[in-house]
Amino acid sequence: MNALLAANAVAAVASVAFALVGGVRPAALSESGTPSAGERFYGWMYATRAVPLGVAALVAPIGWPGPASSLLLSAAAAAQAGDAAIGIATRKWTMIAGASLLTVIHAATAAATA
Repeated sequence: MNALLAANAVAAVASVAFALVGGVRPAALSESGTPSAGERFYGWMYATRAVPLGVAALVAPIGWPGPASSLLLSAAAAAQAGDAAIGIATRKWTMIAGASLLTVIHAATAAATA
């Protein structure tokens, strides 16, 4: 269980880090030379969803194990699954791999803390 909690913590921190990068430097994730106003807007939209969800996914299983934590981690897993689907649609293999791995980790932690 401790290894799963540690993996979940690393996954949550990685998610928050990528969200902050997407907000501050959207071109780093979109691979465009100069980000458009739309890229900057959507980068911040992504960050405003992913940062609080990532922080909650980090804290909840340690501070409040049980049904509430399981529900929150299930929501985090669903968000990551959505990110993986976007990666599939855009053929961004690193996005597919990373989001899929985080989906599995959050879902496994949700099942273990229920």
